[in-house]
Amino acid sequence: MRIGFALASSLAAKQDMLYELIKDVSSQYGHTVVVLTSQEEDLDYIDIAIACGSALYHEEVDFILTGCSSGLGMQLACNYVPGIICGYGTSEIEATLFARINQGNAFSYPFALNWGWASEEVYRSVLHALFKGLTQAPYPQAEADRKQQATDKLKRLKMTSHLTFEDFIDVYKG
Repeated sequence: MRIGFALASSLAAKQDMLYELIKDVSSQYGHTVVVLTSQEEDLDYIDIAIACGSALYHEEVDFILTGCSSGLGMQLACNYVPGIICGYGTSEIEATLFARINQGNAFSYPFALNWGWASEEVYRSVLHALFKGLTQAPYPQAEADRKQQATDKLKRLKMTSHLTFEDFIDVYKG
């Protein structure tokens, strides 16, 4: 899987450290990481969400890892972009459940809120749970069919409630 990694300019100081961490964890699962943003550009979380949508739409990547100070703004912005189903979590269980139940294609994390001593190790454990969860059947196993039907329904809802990516870009840039 090709993992896209993107951060807003406000987090540029953490980009290299996070990239190395993501690269280390993802390589253990056979994934490669592509940095989608340049530290020289002045991009906010909305710009990043659109860049993430473009990378997914053009099949440059298969999955997005992103975040912002709280992680919540990025999750919201990503979910407004056609083709992105973005989850949010700060724990292994949230990452596992998102991967196994919602089966989205983007995950947002808070890179400033409560970020302190050993935070990169917490993020490392979240990434392991996320990547492992992406390879597992829906949870719980006894409910796999029902969970898969709900996931398919969520994806249909997303597709029918949004413009195509091309139309979205045309209207957005207006």
